[in-house]
Amino acid sequence: MKKPWVLLGLLPGISLPMRGMQARTPQAALEEIATTEKPDVLVRHLPEEVQKRIEILPTPQKQQVMEKLLAIKVEQLDGCTIRRADGVEAWEIINQQGEIKGKVKLANAFTSGLESLLSLRFESSDGAQMFIVAMHLEGDDWRIDNFGAWASTDLGLRKLVHQPTELEKNEAAAQEALRMITSALWNYARRFPRIGFPVHLQVLTGATGDEDASEEHAGLLDASITHEPLVKNGYEFRYTLTRRGNFQSLAGVVPTFDPGDFRITASPTEFGKTGSRNYLATQNGVHVTTENRDATDDDPEPDDQG
Repeated sequence: MKKPWVLLGLLPGISLPMRGMQARTPQAALEEIATTEKPDVLVRHLPEEVQKRIEILPTPQKQQVMEKLLAIKVEQLDGCTIRRADGVEAWEIINQQGEIKGKVKLANAFTSGLESLLSLRFESSDGAQMFIVAMHLEGDDWRIDNFGAWASTDLGLRKLVHQPTELEKNEAAAQEALRMITSALWNYARRFPRIGFPVHLQVLTGATGDEDASEEHAGLLDASITHEPLVKNGYEFRYTLTRRGNFQSLAGVVPTFDPGDFRITASPTEFGKTGSRNYLATQNGVHVTTENRDATDDDPEPDDQG
């Protein structure tokens, strides 16, 4: 959900089940907020600081504030109403056209002594989001202290104990190979700007004997990495120079560095067995797809893949 303020409107509109519920519980307090048309009842469930500021107002101003509370309840709902969903413990949010905009339900309640946390799940076309309502008991009334979106924190415990499968190892090795080759290509282009990215990967290998690094043997990669096509760890790699570089150096003009464009594809030799992801590396980055097809520039980066 993109607008957390919508929850403020939902709280007064949620009709919570009363079956088996005591008269004075956090759930019952939300029920009371939802059904009342009396502003003084709403005030009873506000934080004490807010309530005290309202109580000390001059009578005319206090009346205006009380009326505004009810108006806020209507405004925040944006003309929507709340109704119980058929056959389930959830509530539907209905707009003025009678369309369902989303659902909300009480996911859980945690009460300890005078403190309580209510977990609400809101579902809409924007997705699902959890909200937490914090309340505390003051006298006979449960008061809302705060509410907001609940964000879980992934401690990485599953990754800590996870043992990667052979397929996952192959995919990780494929990404590492792409990073290695791409880095070597950029190093080569910077070292030999008149050439830019090479036509073949073989020029990235080391020189023989005591020869110095050159355009033909840059010494940036081991020869085993530059076979075309390269088959390694269940993946087949293919390199293509798609556009030659354009180096220009005119008298009195700063040389331009245009190394060209390239593509490196990395595809499983047996999709679903040796790997479940197809990769594409270009001069602009790496893209991946979990579909059985070639990756494209429109596919996400590996870290964005769900």
